[in-house]
Amino acid sequence: MFKPRPAAALAAALLALLCAATAAGCAPGDPTPAPLPGEPRQESASPSQGPSPEQSASPERPGTQVGLAEDAGLGPILVDSQGRTLYLFDGDTSTRSTCYADCAAAWPPLTTAGFPVAGTGVDDGLLGVGPRTDGASQVLYKGHPLYYNAQDTQAGDASGEQIDQWFAVDALGDKVTGG
Repeated sequence: MFKPRPAAALAAALLALLCAATAAGCAPGDPTPAPLPGEPRQESASPSQGPSPEQSASPERPGTQVGLAEDAGLGPILVDSQGRTLYLFDGDTSTRSTCYADCAAAWPPLTTAGFPVAGTGVDDGLLGVGPRTDGASQVLYKGHPLYYNAQDTQAGDASGEQIDQWFAVDALGDKVTGG
């Protein structure tokens, strides 16, 4: 005699089949299968393990958008959704920011409430999130924490380019050294 399975058990069985069918599989305890090539990823953290530093933003809602804009002197550079130039700091040697207090007043971090969203020309595989000591989630690109320059007041400003160890960022996540 056929006995119907509870919906949760059926969903778990289907997920197991899906995970087994994909080359990447699923992480143990992770209810989300790995994305297929070309699919956008959806970050989630296992409730028992907590989020990793690069996944500390809420995956349920879209976060800050990072786009690409053409700058006359610098070429294509990363910008926020309002067209403000984004920078990296050569003093950051990992995904954790070293810019706080007076530094953060001059170079405010680009933060997000959800996982960052890739705009046109931006590789979503290079986007990430890193924790700040104040609990905020800072947007990363190619592992670099991203910042604004407080002197940039409108879209297209890039007054922070090549000041000390600060650089605009290109689409590959590298510092821009022209201009």
